[in-house]
Amino acid sequence: MCDKLKEFSSEDFDNVDTPIIFIRKFDEYGLKIWDGGSSSIVIDFCPWCGEKLPTSKRDQWFEEIEKLGIDPWTEDVPDKYSTDAWYRK
Repeated sequence: MCDKLKEFSSEDFDNVDTPIIFIRKFDEYGLKIWDGGSSSIVIDFCPWCGEKLPTSKRDQWFEEIEKLGIDPWTEDVPDKYSTDAWYRK
């Protein structure tokens, strides 16, 4: 990861000094949408150096949760799925 991406990304959506969010459980980078919510637009390349970023694991995350028979919108998800632990097995 380039120094600029490190400097301008954060796992804290409310950090107004960083325009890029890193969502660890999905291994995903996104541009924050400052509309009062916590939405972002996934980016595939670093805006500064052009390096390819990791492919988002969002779809895989939902597939894993579905295999466990869990509805992530209404049920508690096991702790390991709130970090990168689930894909770093």
